[in-house]
Amino acid sequence: MSFADVKRKLISKIKSSQDEVLLNDIYSLMKDDSKSEILLLSKEQKDAIRQGESQIAKGEYLTDAQVKKRASEWLGR
Repeated sequence: MSFADVKRKLISKIKSSQDEVLLNDIYSLMKDDSKSEILLLSKEQKDAIRQGESQIAKGEYLTDAQVKKRASEWLGR
């Protein structure tokens, strides 16, 4: 797909979208063309991060090797 095609498809999707969250996210991405290192997180995202950090602190996690082993077992390999 050409660059012009991508632009046309994006414009079309934006014009027809009724998804306010999506449109706000797109706007946030586009309002400042500079590459900002600051990422604003929603309350839900912050809560999910805190929950993950708490689980890690309690040892409630799997290593990469454990996940791969479980996936192989689940897939019957």
